[in-house]
Amino acid sequence: MSSPAPTTVSKRTWWIVGTLGVVAMTALAIWFGIAATAGKVHWYNGGFDIVSDEQVDIRFDLRRDPTRTVVCDLHALDTHHARVGTGRVTVGPAESSPSRHVESLRTVARATTGYVDNCTYAD
Repeated sequence: MSSPAPTTVSKRTWWIVGTLGVVAMTALAIWFGIAATAGKVHWYNGGFDIVSDEQVDIRFDLRRDPTRTVVCDLHALDTHHARVGTGRVTVGPAESSPSRHVESLRTVARATTGYVDNCTYAD
């Protein structure tokens, strides 16, 4: 009975090592992704309504710990992408998550868009 050729054993060993390496790196990437987003506030810009030359209403959804207060930065832009309104809104605890919100933002000129730029926990 003959033993397998050294090159066959060597190739098989490298395939096993390579496969284990890929599995370990994939698990590490998934862990980093979950750790980076766990416990953070997530928001979704749901649209806006131009109320007047001095106001835009911004709709957004928040996915967060519903027992905590959130602070969000709102912006309004004009046709040249210049900021014509900026503000900060505090959203108190909610009954559930996600939750929908509509906030008014005062502007210095007519806006063509309004959006949430950032949200964080207040504490």
